[in-house]
Formats: sequence, C-alpha cells, structure tokens
Amino acid sequence: MSFTAPQYIPGETDITLLLGRDSFEFEANRNILASQSKFFEKACYNEEFKEAKERLIKLPDIQLDTMMEVLAWLYRSEPKLPEDFTCNESTCRTLAVLSAADFLQIDTLAKDYGTSFGKKLELIGQDSETKELLNCVKVMNGIYKARGSIQEEELFEWVKRIGTSGRQRLMSACSLVEAPNGTFFQDLSCVILKAWR
Repeated sequence: MSFTAPQYIPGETDITLLLGRDSFEFEANRNILASQSKFFEKACYNEEFKEAKERLIKLPDIQLDTMMEVLAWLYRSEPKLPEDFTCNESTCRTLAVLSAADFLQIDTLAKDYGTSFGKKLELIGQDSETKELLNCVKVMNGIYKARGSIQEEELFEWVKRIGTSGRQRLMSACSLVEAPNGTFFQDLSCVILKAWR
C-alpha cells in the first residue's frame, strides 16, 4: 500500500519515504521535507548518501500518522497537542511527533510545540489528577528532548496556580517519567521552588 502526499504540496512528489516496520510507501516533496529538517536536507540532497541518489528514505520508527502530523506542521499547521491530558492515546501521539522531530532534526517544530503548550497550561488546574499531570509532564519532557522549551513565566504561573496539593501530585508524577530530560527537570524544579517561597 502506498500514499501520496496531499494535493497542497507545490510541485510533484520526488522522493519516497518507507514508514514504519511495514515500510508503508509515502510519496513526498524533497523541498518541503528539507526546508526545516537537517536530516532530510542531507538525506535528500547530499549525493554522498544513497538515500539522495535513490530518492528513497527508510524510516522504520516513524509511522504514517506521525509523519502526517509532521508534514501538516511543515505546512504551518498549528501544533496538535492533546485536548485532554487524561487520555494516554493523545499523549502518546504527541510524544511520537516530538520524537520524530528530534530524530529528523526539526528543531523549530519542538519550539512551536513548546510555545503552544505554554498557552495550554492554563487549562490544567489545581484539581488535576496525578494521571493528567503525568501526561502533561511527559509532553513537556518530550518538548525539551526534541530541543524545545516552555517559557519560565508560563511554567511558574501554572505551578503557582495548581497550589500546594497540585505541586505535590506534580512531583509524584515527575518521579514516574521515563528518560527525564535534565534541562526540563531543572527548569521545572526551579519554578516549583520559586512557587513554594
């Protein structure tokens, strides 16, 4: 089975991506892929790489739905963040996009996600359960792992707003995060300490 990139791509498709373990064929445009991605810039245009010569790139760890979200972002779509942080599925989807951005070296995607996420923190309040806070922390950690960040003031206002009991649940949630990003946890620790003063 194969898939051709959406009609809104200017020009013809000129490279094939083999996505996922099943090597799903995805026809794409090299200029669009390389415009924001250091990985695609080299893989599409550096003739020293067989991918550039063959115009075929294998990405077994990136699924079609993840690539579609990355491509939507390349076309300046807003970052697609979880609507509900109690939902593990939407959190996993967001983490897959951030992981792909990290692998594909699309630093600006993580920065956009960080900016959008900072605004979304207003929706996560004092009565948030540990599961919701855990998913929230996982996404923030993913943003930082992909070389993005969240504004300190936004983090601080959120940590302050969730109150003492929320901060305690937040710290419990933080202890459950696998592969924590040092910079994220440093930033979060600083705002937690600042909020407790």
